[in-house]
Amino acid sequence: MSLKFTILATLFLPMGHVGAQEILNRVDAHDWELTVEIRLSSEVPIQLGPDGRPMGIFRPDQLWPFRPPWIDGTRWLEVKPNGFFDIQGGRIRMPFVEETASSEAKVERLDGAFFIGTRQDKSAIANGKVFPKDVLGERAVQFALGEGRDTTMRWSIMLPHRSYGIVVDESQAAKLPWPRSVSSEVAPALKPSGLIDSDDPVFAKAVKNIAGDRLQVVSPWRAAKSLLAGVIRTIRVGEPATARGRSTAIRGIVARQASEAAKSNVVNPVEDVLVAVGVLRAAGLPARAVHGVRFLNLRFPPEPITWGEWFHPDLGWVPFDMEFLRGDGVINRGVDQKWRGFGEIRDLERRVPIAFRLHPETDARGWYPWAWWSWEGLAEQPDFFEQAVELQLINRGRVPNRGVAP
Repeated sequence: MSLKFTILATLFLPMGHVGAQEILNRVDAHDWELTVEIRLSSEVPIQLGPDGRPMGIFRPDQLWPFRPPWIDGTRWLEVKPNGFFDIQGGRIRMPFVEETASSEAKVERLDGAFFIGTRQDKSAIANGKVFPKDVLGERAVQFALGEGRDTTMRWSIMLPHRSYGIVVDESQAAKLPWPRSVSSEVAPALKPSGLIDSDDPVFAKAVKNIAGDRLQVVSPWRAAKSLLAGVIRTIRVGEPATARGRSTAIRGIVARQASEAAKSNVVNPVEDVLVAVGVLRAAGLPARAVHGVRFLNLRFPPEPITWGEWFHPDLGWVPFDMEFLRGDGVINRGVDQKWRGFGEIRDLERRVPIAFRLHPETDARGWYPWAWWSWEGLAEQPDFFEQAVELQLINRGRVPNRGVAP
């Protein structure tokens, strides 16, 4: 059994004007219990041919995406490790999200566990701490590691969430004017952060190409729609963003800098959201990406998913789903029409957020493909290793009589 973290004071971001409850409403409350586990192993896989004989040893970071391990009858055998994790004096940081437009976490029930090899290090939790919200509203758990040396280590955090679907009064939202100023609490969502280098000239150029000099002639609600439609028209979505390793285990999220993705014209679904957020920020609309988990059904495990949010002081954070917008053909509709996937997203009740960035903005080191965490101060670490991410989402059921019927 793991020990509870010490919870520090919370700093809240504004959720919008009181009147926002009449325009943007939470519905269909749903309780979830999210567990995110990261497993690292320095054991080198050896490739076996169809005849069962060894064919060669490969570095794990060379396996993806160049040689998927399930092709050509490939099999694998674990051999001796190529290095060790010596955790003495180290620290690992895992982010979590307390509140978004469509969810709220029960932080008082936050829990975690850390293992080096097969031994649980309870001091990592007892001596760890929870950080308050940063400039984007993201919080983090820090594991304070004790002594231990092994070829594998793993850690996890568990946090209950309540998620909601979102419905919106489109006619009222479209009438809201541009704000005269942006509050200091939300202003960081206009600046570059993580992989979203929104100060790159490619985003200002995109805003100019999409809106010209008429950006603020329409309301911010319709301007945001126009900008997202412009991204959909000019950029094509190609390969999936989830990297998978042996036995199709999730290895992490593949994503480039937003500016690099925008210049390539072909992106994956995560990069699609990063580019959209970069364009919104360049247009003067505070925005952020939300990286989370989506529950499909009992037959399939939960899957990583990324959506976006932009901010208006009279609404708070407004969600948008680029994947849904592309699939619903919104580029063939006017901005004065209702778009499902922009503001109104009933499916959000089946999603739980993990982080606002794919890697914490610290001097600590992460591992690619991205998996939200970072580390620093380990006494020893392998030159290369494999990463596996396990996402568990326990369905605690709908909450009766919560939310507003549309």
